[in-house]
Amino acid sequence: MAMSDTGTRAPAARRFSPAYLVIGLVVAVAAFGWAYVMAHVNQTPGIVAETLTYRVVSDAKVEINYSVTKPKDRVVRCAVRAVDTNFAEVANTEVIIPRGTSYVNRTQQLQTTARATAAQVKDCAAL
Repeated sequence: MAMSDTGTRAPAARRFSPAYLVIGLVVAVAAFGWAYVMAHVNQTPGIVAETLTYRVVSDAKVEINYSVTKPKDRVVRCAVRAVDTNFAEVANTEVIIPRGTSYVNRTQQLQTTARATAAQVKDCAAL
């Protein structure tokens, strides 16, 4: 063993074990799988709603631009909502995307009960 300047033994070098790599990979895959499942909870397969932009027009109005992709033969209902700085809902409306179209891109203005700080389209489901 090597001696240090003080006459004591140097600590033994730790060896890397392949078991640590396997455990790390299993944990990473499980975490990714859990995150994927949680991100897709309460979504209907084949329906994708996306908030593209929103703009606060005034203390009583917000404008949102959103898109919805869905199966062409389905009617879909989505919630469009706006929230304030405390995430309290200040506007909410439902929109219907009719059968016969697979993609829509809409811009909509919502009247709000207080100044909105964000708007989003969410909770889309087939009827």
